[in-house]
Amino acid sequence: MRALLHPLGYPARFESEVAEPLRIAAESWRSRTCLFDVPPLSVTIHVQDGPVPEGPPQYRALPEGFSLACDRITRAEFSLSARAACLHVSSAALNRPEWFRHQLLECLVLTALDAVYFVGLHAACVVPPKGRGILLCGASGSGKSTLAYACARQRWTFVCDDSHLSPGPENIVTGNTDKIRLREPARDLFPELAGEPTVTAPNGKRCIEVDPAQLPRASAAAPARDCVFLSRRPGPATLGRYPEACAIEYFAGYNTRYNRDSMIQRLRDFVRGRTWLLEYESLEGAMRAMERLPS
Repeated sequence: MRALLHPLGYPARFESEVAEPLRIAAESWRSRTCLFDVPPLSVTIHVQDGPVPEGPPQYRALPEGFSLACDRITRAEFSLSARAACLHVSSAALNRPEWFRHQLLECLVLTALDAVYFVGLHAACVVPPKGRGILLCGASGSGKSTLAYACARQRWTFVCDDSHLSPGPENIVTGNTDKIRLREPARDLFPELAGEPTVTAPNGKRCIEVDPAQLPRASAAAPARDCVFLSRRPGPATLGRYPEACAIEYFAGYNTRYNRDSMIQRLRDFVRGRTWLLEYESLEGAMRAMERLPS
């Protein structure tokens, strides 16, 4: 059985002798269309009898690709030169589809795509009504998703909260998730979230999920220009320069390639002259400050 899907808008051919992993892959990516005219990724999935893995896979970067391994049955390998991944999974692991999706399938495919084509950025992306995309950057809990959602409510275009940067001078970014995940305090900021349920995200954290389709404007991809690093503090919002070297270090810290030279050079080119520190208290002040970014 086979399926052609487009994670991150990139063509990927999935093949398995069992229908269930293809069904799970389709749930993740069947809504995505092809955005890039590039050689497809190949993903072969083998299923055999075995127990549920005791923990998440261990990642190992290799000169020719990378590997993921939970145990002797559930494991995966990716070949960089062949653009091909092979995933071996126990039948019991497929009885936990969300675990399989988050810990194995999406981890394998997205890491492979970041190895052959994209650079993962760990940033949300929004586009103001006038201008190019803005990346909202910062450690987990810094408010990236909250500010992105606030921007989207004001008719900015929401792109993603987990940006991946494609090659080329257009600096197109796209994302994997079709949800905006907000922490519980967001209920106090946005009245429409009061009745929304709390769910467990794939990373195990409790959150509120918002479908971008409910927003005034959403897009699967957009050109990005500015990298804005977030810092909450009392007082009026201010926007100042942020060191480019610190921005590169931040983005590189979320990438796991064995050979990192091309990735670092790509980041240098991308951030040059466009890194900012946004210190703010109110979401409205933060948006007004970003609207003043130089064109």
